[in-house]
Amino acid sequence: MLMNLLVTNSHSPQAYDIVRALRPHAERIVVTMEGENRIKARLSPSANSRLIDQRYYTPAPIQDWLAGNVQAENTEGEEAYIQRLLEICEKEKITAIYPSWDPNVYVLSKNLPRFKGVGVVIPIPDYQVTINAVDKHRTVQMAREVGVPCPRTYLYDRQLDLKMIVEREGFPLVIKPRFTSGGRGMAIVRNYSELSTNLDKISEKHQNPLIQEYIPGGDVSSVQFVLDQNGETKFVFYKKRVRKLRLTARFTTVSESSMVEPYVTKLIELLKRIGWWGAGGIETILDPRDGVHKLMEINPRYPPQIWNRLELGINEPLMCLKIAQGESIEAIQGYLPGVLFVSPIDDIQLLALETIDRLAYNFRISVQRKPPLDSFSAPPSVPRLIKNYMQTYCGGQQKILDPYFKYFYRDPLVSALWWLQFASWLAGGLKRVGR
Repeated sequence: MLMNLLVTNSHSPQAYDIVRALRPHAERIVVTMEGENRIKARLSPSANSRLIDQRYYTPAPIQDWLAGNVQAENTEGEEAYIQRLLEICEKEKITAIYPSWDPNVYVLSKNLPRFKGVGVVIPIPDYQVTINAVDKHRTVQMAREVGVPCPRTYLYDRQLDLKMIVEREGFPLVIKPRFTSGGRGMAIVRNYSELSTNLDKISEKHQNPLIQEYIPGGDVSSVQFVLDQNGETKFVFYKKRVRKLRLTARFTTVSESSMVEPYVTKLIELLKRIGWWGAGGIETILDPRDGVHKLMEINPRYPPQIWNRLELGINEPLMCLKIAQGESIEAIQGYLPGVLFVSPIDDIQLLALETIDRLAYNFRISVQRKPPLDSFSAPPSVPRLIKNYMQTYCGGQQKILDPYFKYFYRDPLVSALWWLQFASWLAGGLKRVGR
């Protein structure tokens, strides 16, 4: 029997991939558009897909979560969001809900019994498990318990001895909210003035931010996984970032499927310690000072690049729905390594920003005589940049194109809106160029 599916947070790129993955298995698909600005919400890429049967506007459940107002009971804003979803479920006879962003996963995890009571399946763990994955401080604590290396981390409060931390770690330092996604609110500080200013700024919006040791180099890796409700591993996917924007790990348009490395065993052990089941991902950063992969965060949902696996023929959203329904599924033992996943239009935008970054970096070093923030992460020269991009598209390695480019003629409005959204994200990186 075909399901009636509701996909939340249609602004996220992974929402579109979930829609594409489950369209053949759904009689009807509706999506939600969130936010205070209805016009901006209506421009969410997935909400404009030809694959969607209906769309609904909902309040956003993010503000309390971002502020660290985290509790087992719903806040007033969260309750309004849940009530709206229940109304949609009743009207559309929804049988499954699929969230794909941290705050949606978090708030739905608190309300699983209410949706189960009306016959709706949601492929996420309950609140007691979810909170250990979305709370970055708890994640670090549990990682230490199972021996997963982490950056040295301090939970900030007014009594914390900042001088002691600086003497031990030096600058730069990383400040990040305890509850965040995609690097939102994170700052890298280089002196006491920036440390104090950013702590005050982040503390105004987020309770008890984290202070972390800065890991130079920016060599980030991503491990994706699917576990069943017994903690058995059903799928593990590892890829290397072939090219990234040094300003932030958020923007990666070329990656390569790779064989799973030995250190991933410890990461799976961490997931089992947390009690996680379903899909998710773990990001690590390779520390060039000791050659060790260190935990950055757990993402309790799909990454924006879930299309990598879909294009390899691996339907994770369907796997997770079956797991949530109590079905037994076969483990996927392997996939094709050495495949490049590329995003041509995103790359054009990134090349422009990287060129600006290099020119600003040259001005900073040569004219202003200022030291770089990270000597392990200098931007490549412009000729080298162009050569790197040419190697990606002109080399003989097997390539898979992203869905916005590959399926443009099938869903042109989705692609156009995504490219505009990506450009707006890149514009936010202009303030960090040349550092």
